[in-house]
Amino acid sequence: MIQLRKVSKSFSLGDSQPVQALADVDLEVQKGEIFGIVGRSGAGKSTLLRLVNGLETPTSGEVVVDGQVISSLGERELRAARMKIGMIFQHFNLLWSRTVRENVAFPLEVAGRPKQEIRHKVDGLLERMGLADRAEAYPAQLSGGQKQRVGIARALANDPRVLLCDEATSALDPETTSSILELLKEINRDTGISLLLITHEMSVVQSICRRVAVMDEGRIVESGDVESVFRQPSHPLTRQFVRQLRVEGTGGQDSPSHGNTVIRCDFPRWDQVWKVLGPAVSSSRVTLRTLDGEVDETGWISVQIGGEPGEVNRLLDQIRGHVELVEGKAHVS
Repeated sequence: MIQLRKVSKSFSLGDSQPVQALADVDLEVQKGEIFGIVGRSGAGKSTLLRLVNGLETPTSGEVVVDGQVISSLGERELRAARMKIGMIFQHFNLLWSRTVRENVAFPLEVAGRPKQEIRHKVDGLLERMGLADRAEAYPAQLSGGQKQRVGIARALANDPRVLLCDEATSALDPETTSSILELLKEINRDTGISLLLITHEMSVVQSICRRVAVMDEGRIVESGDVESVFRQPSHPLTRQFVRQLRVEGTGGQDSPSHGNTVIRCDFPRWDQVWKVLGPAVSSSRVTLRTLDGEVDETGWISVQIGGEPGEVNRLLDQIRGHVELVEGKAHVS
């Protein structure tokens, strides 16, 4: 359904050297598949998505969507092709002066559909999104999850065969994220639409995708079946993402009655530390939480351990050879 063949993209910045956003990218998304692309900011994910919907043209290589070489289409053909490529955005991109109904109707109006057909289509989409009772509301009156549901309904208005998701859950809280991902899975199952999803959150990929590609500095550094990539990540960046997910997946919260210890660990040693902490987390004896929710660029992760002081100290004793307490913090190195 989507193919990128040896695609590279460079941007010229005046008299300076061109900046290469993508380099020799090969990618294939099968019909009806939910495919994830994960990477840090600046990895080239958004540029790739803009190539797929024809907002950018590659410097070299081919972009093929549903059998059409998007990068070689004329203006009229490209407009027609884009009608079958839906897109949802991190910040919703709704028209704030239009009601929910009018936002969803907009792409149908642009396509010149009859008013009766538009009303029937919009009614069906709003019902499916659980927004029938909010049809006359304005975006400012909606929650974040409701806004994204409007965005999804609008993206589906022209019955696209491909849905592009650009950090579609990054602005949402965890509970709303879960409901939006479940909605996308239902849409994929019911319609057979192909989804290409870009994110920096491995938890999103794990929840919804069948296959994943990891991007770094404009290149795909690892790809494959999600289960296999998570079980045996081969690239250092992928290993960082997976280790981060292990900690975030504990659902750890700060202890309500006790202080917390912070450890900072470099990744070559994290597996050794996790062998001690993992069983305690699984049995709910302690909680873990990544600080700031990110792995830093030097390959270190800061983790907060919460729980009964006696239990925390017992665990720290087991990794004492790698721990130095500094101003109330444990430093693992």
